[in-house]
Order: sequence, then C-alpha cells, then structure tokens
Amino acid sequence: MKDLIYYLLLICPVFAFAQTQVGDLRFNDVDVFDDVELILNGAGEVEKMYAMALYLDFEVDGVEDGIRVAEKDVTMAITIKIISSMEDSEFKEMIRNGLERATDGNSYLLENQIRDFLHLLPNEIKRFDIFKILYTKGGKLSLYKNKELLGTINSKEFKKALYKIWLGENPIDNELKKNLLASYEPNPILGRWKTYDKKTGVAINIIQLYIIKDRVFGSVQRMLRISERDAICYECKGEDKNQNVEGLVILKDLRQKGERYVNGKFTDIKNGKVSECQIWIDEENKDVLNVKYKGGGGVHQWKRIKN
Repeated sequence: MKDLIYYLLLICPVFAFAQTQVGDLRFNDVDVFDDVELILNGAGEVEKMYAMALYLDFEVDGVEDGIRVAEKDVTMAITIKIISSMEDSEFKEMIRNGLERATDGNSYLLENQIRDFLHLLPNEIKRFDIFKILYTKGGKLSLYKNKELLGTINSKEFKKALYKIWLGENPIDNELKKNLLASYEPNPILGRWKTYDKKTGVAINIIQLYIIKDRVFGSVQRMLRISERDAICYECKGEDKNQNVEGLVILKDLRQKGERYVNGKFTDIKNGKVSECQIWIDEENKDVLNVKYKGGGGVHQWKRIKN
C-alpha cells in the first residue's frame, strides 16, 4: 500500500492527494513535514477538543504496536488540529498529566525537557490552530504551529514519553490510541488497472487512477502492444489533440456518489470521442473496476494490478 503512494508521489508530484475525514476535519493521506513525506497511519478525535493524526513511514500491527512506535528511533510525526479554543494552561495540563501517565509517575526525571517543551507552546490555543510534532531520527523533536517552527527539543527519552501520551500502555484516551494505530486503508479506487477489449478479451493498456481535490482522474500509463507505445491521439479534441496516448488523461472529474464515481468524462483513444462515464468497484471482487461510458457497449471490467 505505501509503495503505491510513494509511486504516485514520483509520477504525479503536483497532485493533491486524498484526505481522511475525522469529524468535521480532514487529514492528508500523505503529508510533508520539514521536507519529509510521511504517510497517514490513523487519526481520531478527543471529546470535541482536538483531532489528531499519526504519520509514519513503516507498517504497524495495530494497537499492540503503540510502545514500539513511541520508542522507535525513526522519523515520524503527529498532527493536532484544535477543535475548541482553550487556555494554554488547560493544554499544558493535558501534556503534563499525559507524561505522568506515560512514565508511570516518573516524569520528574524529564522535568527540564518538559519545561522547555511547555515553554514553546503559545499563551492561547485557538480553534483551527494546527500543531505538528515532528520527530527526526537521532533525537530531534520539532514543534510547529500553523507551519511556524516554535522550537526544538533534543532528547530521545522525552520523545518516547511524549508519544506515549497517546500511544503508550496508559494513554489519555484509549479510543484515540486505537484510531491512531489502525493501519490506514487507501481508497480502493486508487492504483493501476489493466483494461481489456470487450469483444476479444485482449489486454489494451494500463491506467493509473489518482485523486485531485476529491475527484478521480485516470491516465494511460502504458500501452501493452509495443507497436502502440508511440501512438498519437490525432482524433482527440482540445488540449488532448495530437498528444501522445501514453500519458493522456482519459478519465476526468469523476465525483463520488455513494459507492460509485459519476459525472465524469471518458476519452476513447481509438477515435477521440469524449463521453459521460461512471466507475465503481465490483461488489464481489474488489480487484475488478467496472467502467461504463456512453457508446461503450456496456460495462467494461478492468483488473487491478497488484504491487
């Protein structure tokens, strides 16, 4: 799954990726922290106070992996989005209490680092504020507010305790811990799909599906017949006219409606004709994508290409 997202980052660097919704807030499924790209592992909400997301670059096995994540010396990040304004004392008390729980009453051993960290926090925590806690391999912990670096703490032990506030054996919210450590499942529509000639069953090409601002697009990644890999779409209209077929965006602007993506446009590379289309995952086989467009002679079935 994560290999797929990294692959998309390489071939589609300007695309806006899908988001995961938590309550009324959304978190990017792939986010950038100080030039480091990390992948959403899980997200949750605490009593309408704040929503939180955990970003990693490695797989976890679920809730039982919380301590391993907190103690692991690799780059990772937490994003906190404030839902309700609060006094700084309230937020700081939450951190202090969480650290006391995380260390089984021994937070005094980290008192200097705790004071330094709390000193970085603003005097007022406002609704819609976004805090990011980035841990960089080697011991550097960076605190950001709304993209502004507030400061850093250099301590592996403090990082472990801080992350255990939410991921440890005695977290401040058990449900949030479950949500953070739940392995993220990508939108099943994403990925590479092999298309077939409806009459002959012969494979035609590979289509890459991706999302931009909640709308699905699909481009021709590869023509499977070697003689067609340099093909030009002379019959295409507008900006697509005389463009290479490989790389051509043939599915555009599909919007989700229930279990389907509808009201999109499909370009037939054989004749350049643009038609209304809709797509949906087959109910009986999640590795089959149904594609229907006007003039296509019924439903076409594309098959998922697995990494």
